[in-house]
Amino acid sequence: MLPEWSPEYSVHNEIIDAEHRKLFELAHRVEAAANKAANRSEVKEILAEFFNYMRVHFAHEEEYMKSIGYPELPTHKEIHKEFTRNVATLVKTSHSINDLKESLLIIARDWLIGHIMQEDKRIEEWNAIQIANNTKAILESTLASPAQHKALSCKLEEKPTIYVYQCHCKIHKVSESTHSKINKIDSNVVCKECKYPLQFLRQE
Repeated sequence: MLPEWSPEYSVHNEIIDAEHRKLFELAHRVEAAANKAANRSEVKEILAEFFNYMRVHFAHEEEYMKSIGYPELPTHKEIHKEFTRNVATLVKTSHSINDLKESLLIIARDWLIGHIMQEDKRIEEWNAIQIANNTKAILESTLASPAQHKALSCKLEEKPTIYVYQCHCKIHKVSESTHSKINKIDSNVVCKECKYPLQFLRQE
């Protein structure tokens, strides 16, 4: 089952977040069509809407990355191109309505989990670091004494480390102590909701 949109997926850009919410809605329509007796024309109509909106979103997202100087823009653009090619190939190679529905469902899941939850969140994380660094530089330039510099550095570094895990239904952010407990357990730790093993993604 596809996850619902939640604030944890936000990239803190109003336009991009609104488009991501719309893509979540379209992906859920894909999932609903895949799980019922929808005919080929109905499935293709949903696919066309998903595909067209996706291309518009990609263009907006690439403009946003360019505006903030995101260094991974060329790689991200290539991911967008590959995803677009995959959807186009899907339509051409699906021989039956069941093939089409199954492939659509896989793409919707890959898009939500693989792209928004991982790739797009990296944009947010990079931008947040740039903002923090710029803020620190501005504040430090206005402080006179080394003691003030040191106090500011300590304050900026007080933020506790967060460990990010992923299951099938959502992103889990845990403390360092919880992360340590997970690593000490011999068997996989699973999500209470979807029962899928938690996979470690990154440290924040």
